[in-house]
Amino acid sequence: MSEKNDLCVLVLAAGLGTRMKSDLPKVLHVLGDLPLAARVVKKVSVLNPSKIVIVVGHKADMVREILGKYLEKSPVRAGVVFVTQKLLKGSGRAVQEALPEIKNSRHTLILCGDAPLFKTATLKKMLSDYLATRPDCLVMTADLAAPGSYGRIKRASTGAVEAIVEASDASPSELALQEVNSGVYFFKTSSLAKAVKALKKKGPKGEYYLTDSVENILEAGGNVRAFKAADETEITGINSRRDLAGAYKMINKRVLQDLMDNGVTIVDPDTTYIEEGVRIGRDTIVQPGMHIKGDTVIGKNCRLGPYGVIDSCRIEDGSEVKFSCFLSESRVRTGSIVGPFAHLRPASDIGPGAKVGNFSEIKKSRIGRGSKVPHLSYVGDTEMGEKVNIGAGTITCNYDGVRKSKTIIGAGAFIGSNTNLVAPVRVGAGALVGAGSTITEDVPPKTLALARARQIVKQLKR
Repeated sequence: MSEKNDLCVLVLAAGLGTRMKSDLPKVLHVLGDLPLAARVVKKVSVLNPSKIVIVVGHKADMVREILGKYLEKSPVRAGVVFVTQKLLKGSGRAVQEALPEIKNSRHTLILCGDAPLFKTATLKKMLSDYLATRPDCLVMTADLAAPGSYGRIKRASTGAVEAIVEASDASPSELALQEVNSGVYFFKTSSLAKAVKALKKKGPKGEYYLTDSVENILEAGGNVRAFKAADETEITGINSRRDLAGAYKMINKRVLQDLMDNGVTIVDPDTTYIEEGVRIGRDTIVQPGMHIKGDTVIGKNCRLGPYGVIDSCRIEDGSEVKFSCFLSESRVRTGSIVGPFAHLRPASDIGPGAKVGNFSEIKKSRIGRGSKVPHLSYVGDTEMGEKVNIGAGTITCNYDGVRKSKTIIGAGAFIGSNTNLVAPVRVGAGALVGAGSTITEDVPPKTLALARARQIVKQLKR
């Protein structure tokens, strides 16, 4: 294992969060679509640590369950371990109780589960700085005009870090300091272990402050350095519902600015919401009201919106997603058109050069090259070839109440309007199914299938 990867991450997620005014632990409150602690875990995973340890305390079972479900759905490469903090007496105590899980790693990154606004690029730079300079502790700091309750960074005349002073314990001159502690640290694990074992209770609540471990390292002759973040918003902690809303705006603004700087047109940034991690190619136009999230990747020269949701999809070059569509865990291939008012459910695969139109719903289906599902249709569990035309009101009846079955539609087939295809069923290439038919048996290639009662006209009796 390389030294860079001999890194354990410790996420502190045991707090109560009384200012949230909630029955939900603070670290489970959702920022965008992710619980705060899950967002932290996802972002630190880019460092490829050997292990991620999450310290839980308040409503520990609930935190384990919800974060565990998230990690099942979106796993990270590192092994994830939960540690329950038995004595809820501060961050220093949390580290003390987590020592058995981190002691075998050479380096430890510690951060808070309620502070997910750091940039992954900043964290990578900080790790590089730490490995290059090899201090016993490297703490991320920032300059704030109004430091408030943040711990202050106290420096010696040489500029070296002398102490981290909690705001509640700071003197007036220390409170005037504007460089503050972010709560993000890289430690030599051996130095950290010695320092936290020597912590003593402090403050009115008798807590063990992790910040005092810095003082213990210095007293033992160790080296403590600071890494100052250029963007002060990266150290923002979340303590209230207002903080939560403000954090979302910060993240969204940051993402949109980065996209625009890289050639994406955002027509109205005030009404566009794009999650961290979404990738969009140049010359794509994002219209107002779009929500784009998850692990979505969008190609070049696409046109999206206005309005709609794209969640964990791959949209290839030159595609268009029109007004008010909902796309989830699907693929739209090159030059395809979706919408308006279309719904792609998970495992849908559209195109290339295909069309899914007004009020059509696709689920777990492959729509072949140049095929069309223009309007008012449901296509589920279907494999569709090239240049198929699906008439309005067509339904693939894929569920019989017990099991789901597949429909196969061959290339060039034409399905007339208001048709029911009762799966499992196969329509051959070039076949024509008459409008209003209910098809329960396979249709051979290049044949006409009609399955409807003969029309009867009778005199109306009054």
